[in-house]
Amino acid sequence: MKVGFIGLGQMGQAMAGRLLEAGHELTVYNRSRAAAEPLKSRGAAVADDPLGVLDGEVAITMLADDVAVEAVWIASGLIERMPSSCIHLNMATVSLKMGKRLASLHQAAGARYVSAPVFGRPPAAAQGKLDIVVAGPEDAIERCKPLFGVLGSRWFTVGAEPYRANIVKIARNFLLAAAIESLGEALALVRKSGVDPAVFLDIITSTSFNAPAYKSYGRRIVEKDFEATFALKLGLKDVELALDAGADTRVPLPTADLIRQQHVAAIARGFGEKDWAALGEYISERAGL
Repeated sequence: MKVGFIGLGQMGQAMAGRLLEAGHELTVYNRSRAAAEPLKSRGAAVADDPLGVLDGEVAITMLADDVAVEAVWIASGLIERMPSSCIHLNMATVSLKMGKRLASLHQAAGARYVSAPVFGRPPAAAQGKLDIVVAGPEDAIERCKPLFGVLGSRWFTVGAEPYRANIVKIARNFLLAAAIESLGEALALVRKSGVDPAVFLDIITSTSFNAPAYKSYGRRIVEKDFEATFALKLGLKDVELALDAGADTRVPLPTADLIRQQHVAAIARGFGEKDWAALGEYISERAGL
């Protein structure tokens, strides 16, 4: 399949590389051209501007946030210039408000649009083991399925309205933030009473909390493995997306507000560039450990 790809951060690099390995014909664009050079050496064409990715069957965006989407995809007028043969597949995390706006803009322009944010870190992306949440018109989703098969181990369709995929991603990331906060607090609590935190983690992940999030983030907190593949400051962004979505939909999220305060304080303490799991270390420090 002929595919365009915009946004070559850590996730974008890994996903684009995976598509190349699978034999897709790839044209990439990044505002900083240097990020495209490793993919060029692997066979990708490099576009000089975003318009250069629209001549394929699907144009994937993996942009950092709403601001980047506004600048690269909306303000540049790409929606109005999309050919009818091309589908915009947005795989990034954006706000609920931006998700609705993108759907509306594409519909007004007669352009096809699918929202498909992903769960997973760059190593999972490089191995094609992402989980993908998909929403959009059925025929457009069908066209994108070969790409989902390369990038993900599973995908879940949640409806025809693209923004529904965005709210699923936002709600899931809010749950991750809550898990990390509660893990940090519980681990600090047992450590302060002399219990080996590794033993406690084994107990909870072998019984009531036998889930990947508790295992992976718990291990990072216990082992103090804070080399970032997803920085704590990005976790703050996700919590704020949940709070914004709650305001937009009139759903109170008091836990999210508390967790936001913890993230802000941890960033002020110097943990912002460390892995999201470093929130647990900040909690330990506050406990005097």
